[in-house]
Amino acid sequence: MPAVDVGGVTLYYEEAGKGRPVVFVHGIPTDYRAWGAQMGPFSKEFRAVSLSRRLASPNKNAPVGGPTATVQENAADLKTFVEKVCEGPVDLVGHSYGGFVCALLAASHGDLVRSLVLVEPAVSTLLVADQNSTLQVLGLLLRSPSVALSARRFQSGSLGPSLAALKEGHPAEAVELNVDGVQDLRGSFAKLPEETRKMMLDNAGTIAELGVPFPRFTSVDAGRIRCRTLIVNGGSSALWLRRIGALLGKSVPGAAVTELAGARHFPHMEKSEEFNEKVLSFLRRG
Repeated sequence: MPAVDVGGVTLYYEEAGKGRPVVFVHGIPTDYRAWGAQMGPFSKEFRAVSLSRRLASPNKNAPVGGPTATVQENAADLKTFVEKVCEGPVDLVGHSYGGFVCALLAASHGDLVRSLVLVEPAVSTLLVADQNSTLQVLGLLLRSPSVALSARRFQSGSLGPSLAALKEGHPAEAVELNVDGVQDLRGSFAKLPEETRKMMLDNAGTIAELGVPFPRFTSVDAGRIRCRTLIVNGGSSALWLRRIGALLGKSVPGAAVTELAGARHFPHMEKSEEFNEKVLSFLRRG
């Protein structure tokens, strides 16, 4: 499996096919294997490249500059990866936290991104720019009470407890709390295929990335994304995640938004055939 140094950080990746590069960036708690259902179909028409972010398996990088990694550090890694491995520009496909990373790169280094696909992008600062601001949180509650309650349910029932479990040395519990919470459905993790659960357990440590403050990324920042953009949400996903998708759709010039009926937070894994069809169709038009 090839690897590349991106400024003192080693990123492993897999690739298949030839031609225009399509780079897949995973979320939490997964790694390059999260895109297993995409690599074959996409490699028939493109050079499909799936990387593992700096703290994901099988990378062995120690956290840099703190207890874990930031969105900004991951975006810097991705920038160097695209320049070194793909010699840019590329089509970027990012899921969840990885979608935030891709959006940040597209907004700041648009020359490296030919087109952008954001899958359930967890750009939570679009809802509340400063999550420590009581006024901003109250503002969301007044504007969109159902969205605010959905976000609060995730924070209190999943995010906080999963970070606590990880800190206390219970990684399996942390993963289950994280996945059930982000899926907005108790028991979701237990019902996943065994190989998917193993991958997620291998990457329990990446949950700590959610405990680091996110960069301020607002609708103005999203408006700086000038490439063709497609936003994909699960039709049964948590309301706060679907609202982020809708806000990005309004903020990114010309962006298209689609939902996969019956899917939740992992539509590329849950509804892979439909996902592949929609994204490949989008890329072919670019």
